[in-house]
Amino acid sequence: MQGENLFNPSDPGVRLLAQAVQDLPPQALALVYGGPLPGLRPGATRWAIDVREQSAEEPAALVAPWAVDTTPRFRAAAVWPRAHLGKDFSEACLALAASVLLPGGRLLCAVRKDKGAPSLARTIAALLGSCETVERDRGYHLLAAEKTDRFDAKAAAELLAVRYEIAEPLLGEVPLLSAPGVFCRKHLDDGTRALLTALAAAELPTPRRVIDLGAGIGPLALWAAKRWPKGHVLAVESNVIAASLVRENAARLGCERVEALLSDGLPAAHPWRGTVELALVNPPTHAPPEAFAALVKPLPHWLREGGEAWFVVNRSGRLTQVLKDMRAQIETLEAPGFWIVRARWS
Repeated sequence: MQGENLFNPSDPGVRLLAQAVQDLPPQALALVYGGPLPGLRPGATRWAIDVREQSAEEPAALVAPWAVDTTPRFRAAAVWPRAHLGKDFSEACLALAASVLLPGGRLLCAVRKDKGAPSLARTIAALLGSCETVERDRGYHLLAAEKTDRFDAKAAAELLAVRYEIAEPLLGEVPLLSAPGVFCRKHLDDGTRALLTALAAAELPTPRRVIDLGAGIGPLALWAAKRWPKGHVLAVESNVIAASLVRENAARLGCERVEALLSDGLPAAHPWRGTVELALVNPPTHAPPEAFAALVKPLPHWLREGGEAWFVVNRSGRLTQVLKDMRAQIETLEAPGFWIVRARWS
């Protein structure tokens, strides 16, 4: 799935942004956690949070917003918010965009009116002192503001520094650190809780190597490291913010045996391939069928003989069909609102 285009170039918001910056030298433009803009010449700086947003044709720097150099150096910064990542992440993007603008530079944000345009306009105004809607297209508003001496650097820094703590008894006394831009950023999701409860009740042999596929900020990986003190855990995650939080949380909890691997699924070549005793997976069941299948299919090649994969899903039909097509031996356990699926390969 790496390199797939997650952004629709015909989206009205994308078109509005592309038209607004088409006359700029690309070196003067920052694309702030959005996709490549159609018709734009190569050379613009683009930041991304997911390895699937990067390709050789459309390069992007994979970096968390708070880790970007905020030295003012751009004449324009374009933001295309993605509602599923949360308003707090959109606000962090706007704060970064405002920070890296040169005096007189323009912040541009295309957002649907019914997806938070008025709220984000207020955020822009708080950062830069003003905000106006300069164009509309099929429900989208193109918001614009100029960077002047009214720029509130303190407010921008505060938005970039937003963090959360997830206190969860299943994970121990030390809360997990979380941040805008990751899945279930303010609490432990119910699927992970269901899988942890099932694992805690199971009598499993002590694994030496565990993988957490689609790890998020690492609750399953860190739980496994604490449950099996001699085991090593590989947390595989495509979101650079989440992967960095896995590392930070491992350090906070003293789990030196947890490694974060930034990858879109299990790579074809890795020293752990064929040596793993236990795989833990809370898959994105909302993903397209082919993407879901691509995530699961490498698993038997990573497991050693006798190894198992444990999944949690809210509907088991798609997963069990994929696993049956892969000739897996399957057991299912019903949990409140979820299914725990246990798979082995001979």
